[in-house]
Amino acid sequence: MSITRTTLAAAAAVVIAMTLPVMAEEGHDHGKGHEHGKEHAHGKDEAHFKITPPTDVKEAWTLITAKLTEAETAIGGNKLTGAHEAGEHMEAAVHTLQEKSDMVAEGSKAKLTSALKQLDKAVDELHHGAEHNEADAASTALTKIKGLLPLVEGLYPPGALK
Repeated sequence: MSITRTTLAAAAAVVIAMTLPVMAEEGHDHGKGHEHGKEHAHGKDEAHFKITPPTDVKEAWTLITAKLTEAETAIGGNKLTGAHEAGEHMEAAVHTLQEKSDMVAEGSKAKLTSALKQLDKAVDELHHGAEHNEADAASTALTKIKGLLPLVEGLYPPGALK
C-alpha cells in the first residue's frame, strides 16, 4: 500500500474511532437499559426524592449553588444520603439550564452545550457516588462540578444567572 493510502486509511480509522463514543452517548437514557435503572425504579421520570424542577435559569443556578454547598457539607460529614439528594436536585437544575438558556449569545451556544453536558455528567457522578456510598467518587465529582461552574457562568450574559 502506498504512503498516501496508508495515511488516508489511518486518518479514516481515527475519525471513526473518535465519533463512536459521541454517537453512543447521544442515545444514552438513564431509564432504559442503564445499569442505574436496573437497580431500582428510578429513571428520568422517577426520583428517590421529591424534586421540583426550577422554572428558569436564575432559579436553576441558585439551586445548583445551594445544593453544591449542601453536597459538600454532606460529603465532608460522611452523610452521603444528603449528597445523593442534593445531586438529584442539581440534575433537575442542570436540565433546566440545558432547556432554557436561549439568552446565550449565538457564538457561545456550542460551548455552553458542551459545558452543560460535562456538568450534567459530573452531577450524575456525584449522584451515583453518593447513592452507592462511595465518598471518594462523590468527592471527585464535586471537584469537577466546582471547576465547571465558573466556565458555565461565564458563557451567560451578565445578570442572566443572578
